[in-house]
Parts: sequence; C-alpha cells; structure tokens
Amino acid sequence: MPMRVVITTTLNANLFRAKLVPLIRARPDVEVVVVTDREGPALDRVRWIWPRGLWRCFGRLGGRWLLLLREVMDPRTKLVMAYNVIPHGFFAVTTARIRRLPVFLHLIAGAADVRFAHNVKVADNRLITRTRNPRRIEKLAEWTIRRAAKLCVPGTNTENFLRSLGFPAERIVRLHSTIDPEVFHAPGGGERDIDVLVSAQLRVRKRPVFTLEVFRRILDARPNTRFCWLGDGPMQTEFEEALDRLGLRDAVLWTTTDGVADYYRRARIFLLCSMNEGLSLACMEAMACGMVPITTDCGDMAEIVRPGQTGELLSVAASSEEFSEAVLRLLEDSDLWQNFSSSSQELIRSEHSYPSAIEHWRALLAPFAEKAKDLI
Repeated sequence: MPMRVVITTTLNANLFRAKLVPLIRARPDVEVVVVTDREGPALDRVRWIWPRGLWRCFGRLGGRWLLLLREVMDPRTKLVMAYNVIPHGFFAVTTARIRRLPVFLHLIAGAADVRFAHNVKVADNRLITRTRNPRRIEKLAEWTIRRAAKLCVPGTNTENFLRSLGFPAERIVRLHSTIDPEVFHAPGGGERDIDVLVSAQLRVRKRPVFTLEVFRRILDARPNTRFCWLGDGPMQTEFEEALDRLGLRDAVLWTTTDGVADYYRRARIFLLCSMNEGLSLACMEAMACGMVPITTDCGDMAEIVRPGQTGELLSVAASSEEFSEAVLRLLEDSDLWQNFSSSSQELIRSEHSYPSAIEHWRALLAPFAEKAKDLI
C-alpha cells in the first residue's frame, strides 16, 4: 500500500523541488499530494491540488482548507505536513485531528514562524503583517506547534528555541531544504566575471535598499566592481528609485531567471543582508557553486556561514560600511577567498545536499512502514 502524504503550503518551484525530491527518493512507495495555490513543478509521484472552478467561491484560503480536508479524509492518507505555521500548520493540525493522523510541521522561517509579534516584518507573511493583533496570532502559532508530532527545523538556533518552550528532543528534527548536487556545483574552470551577487526577492525582510547602499560603498572603494541581483518582488519601485538615486543603474545586472546556477558559477561573493532567514536555500546553492557567503547572523544561517571557514557573519544591526568592508576584504584577498570557497563547497556537498536529506526522511518514515507490516 502506498505511503500517502498530504502537504499544505505555498512555495516557489525551486523550494518545492528542494523539499519534495528527497522525500520522494527516500521511499519508492511514497505518494505526495500538495494542496497549494497553483500548479507546481512536474515531479514524479507528486500531485498538485489548488482551488479551481467552484472551489474558488470559498476564497483564497477557504478553498484550500476545504480541499485539504477532503484529502486528509481520504483513508489512504497516512501523514499530514505543512511548511510554515500560519496558516498552513494550523490548517494541517485542525484537519488531521479529525482522523488522529500525525502532523509534521516544518518551521522554514525558524523561530520567526512562532515569534513575530515584536516585529511582524520578520515573518514575511501577509496574514501576520496585516493583522491588528499579532500577539493573538502568535499564541495561535504556539498552540499549533504543540499539536504536531514532529517539528522539523533548519538548525541549532531554532532547536534551542523550541527546547526553551519545553519541547522534548525527540519531537524536534533537523531537516530543511537541500540542494541538488547535479545542478549546483562549481565550474570546471574559467573566470568569475561577477564580483558580488544577491539572489533575493525585493521584500522588506530582505532589505534591498540597504543592500544597494552596501553596493554603493563597495563601488566607491573599488570602482570596477561588478554586481548582480537576481529577483523581483513587491518593492520593485523602491528598488528602481534606489538604483537611480545611488547611481548604480549601470553597475548592477538586475534580472530574473530560473537558471540561477549559471549565475552562481560566474560570481565570487554571495551577499545577504536579511533581517531574518531560516536557512537560506539560495545561499546553500551559491556555496555549492563555489561562492563565498557574507550574510547576517539571523535564524540558522550560522549552520552554513562559519566565520573564518566558509564566509562571514555580521550582526543584523551592522552598518552598510561594515558589510562593504567585509566584502572588500574577500575581494582583495584571493587566497582567502579560495580557501573559503573550497570549504563552502565541501560543507554543502557533505551536509546539505539531497543524499543527507534522503537519509533523514528514511529514518522519519520507517515507523510508518513498520505499522503497515503489522497490519498485514
């Protein structure tokens, strides 16, 4: 009998691949149903369900909740999962309780999936940013995670946060997005013609205007520096205005693409100035391609950005001058950059690629196989 897993979330195609491919490869009998807002990438044994036709009459969230309920009630469903706690985790927990099915919740934003009332911008979640009472939503998030069988976290910081709330170690699993080593790998040779690259949506949480101010400082100190920005988003107008105000229009290659690996193999420094991250998939992909990361010390970024080994971590409160100095130091020291680049590649390949996630999934799904044997 197939191991049917029902998932509810909304992610981009790249994140879906990073999360679902290892799950599918872990066991040949796994079948996944994803309740989301649109059709996702074509993946073996993955079926996409989203509100269409009359289902749209129930609204953006209402239609998805009802479709999720329908899929959870299917007697073939053995496990329910959600990525992000609000609203997807809440939907998963409330529907799964009807059949007493286990729920695995993935805290992909780290502690910010649960603690966001102090600054709703860290959540990057429309429901949270629009609420008038974020503390009430925060309480709902904690109620939700306490009803999950397993909590999958990006790293040590999120695990410690959950332990501080009283969660036992056996309910917490280190499991996050991983990279495909066949796609993301360093080039065989050739010059890297991009000095500094950012791969991030134009959202408040990513601090795009602040990052452009870092670009400006770097360019003032090193006039021939070549920049690239991959991504768009709701702050596009502010971003374009900042490009013009800071005189960066001709210095920054700004584009969107599905072929990010080609750009990563051309670039040297991966810059990320976010106010919060869980564990950045883009950063892991870039490191696998040989880029050296300079990022904020937020969420679980310290799992992969290790000062003095793979890159540099700066405080979220660090100034644009401090970020620019860190970038310039690596651009001007080719031996240091090469050492960090080699260490970055090895770390991602050994600990954060598909094979490691596949082993985690096999261990997590083993109890379901044992139950199936008992029923035969």
